[in-house]
Amino acid sequence: MYEIALLIPTYNEAQSIVELLQNLQKLSIDVIVIDDDSPDGTSSIVKKLAYPHVRVIDNGYKKGIGNAYISGFKTACDMGYKKIATMDADGSHSVENLNQMVELCWRYDVVMGTRWIKGGSVTNWSFHRQFLSQFGTWYARKCLGLPYKDLTGGLRIYDLDLLQKMNFSAIQSNGYCFQIEMIRACVSLNARIFEHPIQFVERRDGVSKMSKSIVAEAFYRVSIWGFQRIFRINADKLHYVK
Repeated sequence: MYEIALLIPTYNEAQSIVELLQNLQKLSIDVIVIDDDSPDGTSSIVKKLAYPHVRVIDNGYKKGIGNAYISGFKTACDMGYKKIATMDADGSHSVENLNQMVELCWRYDVVMGTRWIKGGSVTNWSFHRQFLSQFGTWYARKCLGLPYKDLTGGLRIYDLDLLQKMNFSAIQSNGYCFQIEMIRACVSLNARIFEHPIQFVERRDGVSKMSKSIVAEAFYRVSIWGFQRIFRINADKLHYVK
């Protein structure tokens, strides 16, 4: 057992997961794949690889990325990993960037992989997708009073002590808004957060999970949180603390 666990939520990622797991063998980390009963057999494919530092959580029917991550966080915390990383399954995050973040993570409570700062980049995204991502972070920053430049990214590393203080039942987001809410929760716990530039490349295989409902959830929840912040409702955000 290594000191770091990497969580990878999957749903129909059979076309990309093998190459990703092969590349991750270069790092001294354990990998936990959380699969939402993928019809394409993602879970079975991972199990057949039989890599010694890769395990699978069969999370049942599709419940969303937020539920999958929380299942993974609870498992990794119970197993006593010192750091818990998160990564997309589609190959859009690079193993090289993850390795850079691993070297930094011992100095911080959270290391965020950030596309929209100097040294960061996005490849093969349409103008519409870039605008949507940047606008989403800008809107969340304004509503929540947060300084971070990429609130919706999925490449991150969290400290065990921080996650053990967190009340996961208070986190209600289940789409990409989950990433925003996790940083909101971390800030409420006075976490030391660092942003590291990453090179994001749009998936080559499979189908994007982005949808209108995911965008709507993020806009709705962030707007509500902004309203609560302005009117000092749940101002101390103690509901995120165990």
